[in-house]
Amino acid sequence: MLKRTLTPALLLFASLLSHAANESPASKEKNNADAVSKEASSKKISGFNYTFNIDNKVNKNNSIDSVLVILDKFDHSGAGIVKKIYYPDANNQIVIEGLPTGRYYADVYVLGLYKKHFSSVIRTVKSSRKNKARLQLDYADAYHPGNASIPEENIRLFAYNKK
Repeated sequence: MLKRTLTPALLLFASLLSHAANESPASKEKNNADAVSKEASSKKISGFNYTFNIDNKVNKNNSIDSVLVILDKFDHSGAGIVKKIYYPDANNQIVIEGLPTGRYYADVYVLGLYKKHFSSVIRTVKSSRKNKARLQLDYADAYHPGNASIPEENIRLFAYNKK
């Protein structure tokens, strides 16, 4: 019986001694997180910025709620390279940062009151070009109950027994 309890007790004691000599796991994680954040801040962002300007002049330049942007590589090597919901600034602009050089299929879904879908090909994202796209929205008016007028129909046109 002594052999059964002595072996686990010795193993537990040895692990406690080795654990006491090392740092605690929480401090190790903190040190690793600090190293990763320093490394990320020292790296430059690879790629270029691309700006989508949503023109809403028809609707008195009202602000847009949100926009879903999906960018796929033109050569089919990177599906959904950017797939994110953006919230435009006061000028209805969205800036996508760190976009690698190349051609892309772009799908832009304007969400909220001004629903619209844009689909196009971004020719080339380069540092030497203006990386901008202008998307123009259509007129959209909010529905107010009681303001809709439905014209009368001639029901006799749809009668089955025409005489």
